[in-house]
Amino acid sequence: MNRFVDRTVLVTGGTRGQGASHVRAFHAEGANVVIGGTDAARGAVLVDQLGDRVRFARLDVRDESSWSTAVRSAEEEFGTLDVLVNNAGVQNPPALIENTDHATWSRILDVNVSGTFLGIKTVAPALRRAGGGAIVNIASTMALGGTALYAPYVASKWAVRGLTQTAALELGRDGVRVNTIHPGVIDTDFVRDPAEGATAAIAEFYSPAPFAVPRLGRPDEVTRLVLFLASSDASFGTGSEYVIDGGLSLGPALDEDAA
Repeated sequence: MNRFVDRTVLVTGGTRGQGASHVRAFHAEGANVVIGGTDAARGAVLVDQLGDRVRFARLDVRDESSWSTAVRSAEEEFGTLDVLVNNAGVQNPPALIENTDHATWSRILDVNVSGTFLGIKTVAPALRRAGGGAIVNIASTMALGGTALYAPYVASKWAVRGLTQTAALELGRDGVRVNTIHPGVIDTDFVRDPAEGATAAIAEFYSPAPFAVPRLGRPDEVTRLVLFLASSDASFGTGSEYVIDGGLSLGPALDEDAA
């Protein structure tokens, strides 16, 4: 399929993990792709691999001027900006709330919440200029309930839910749809490597054995949902939440032997 020919997509956190998967898939479907990120070396490798219709933009999602530069560059290079995927995010090291330092709290919310807010704020005018478009915000199944030891991340992803629904109401009449995806434990460096300041990775806390689909998710499985929500196939969906977690949020599945 070529659902994104002549459309331009900006993916934050686009140099690795789920973000890189999204970048490759949008490009394969004909999009012009702007890879937003802070790792210029990884960005350059991805640009070299994909070739035409892809550019790297150094984008610190916490910095409004960085956003403005990325949006301006996308419009100057490709004419319009039609889709934003707010994918960039960071995780806190596991700790009780009483043992979580304020600096960690602020860092997680700054990237995950302020980064998403600034993306919507800065990209919305460009989407209006393009005649409409789509924003896809990547949240987490941790935004669907409480998770011990991860208060900053949980709070940040709950906030993304509220931002998404508010933006959907504000931008709907401009032809801009805004939706949220809640991935579970996806097999990337994000869950395989310890977070900054942590000694254990998230994957060590989450065995997929109880899931209804008893394995970790793959980045491409999330990517297919991102592409659907960014495309005209999802033309009547806005302010909605899409869970893709293999049944993690449902609770333990029935054992095969008990069926």
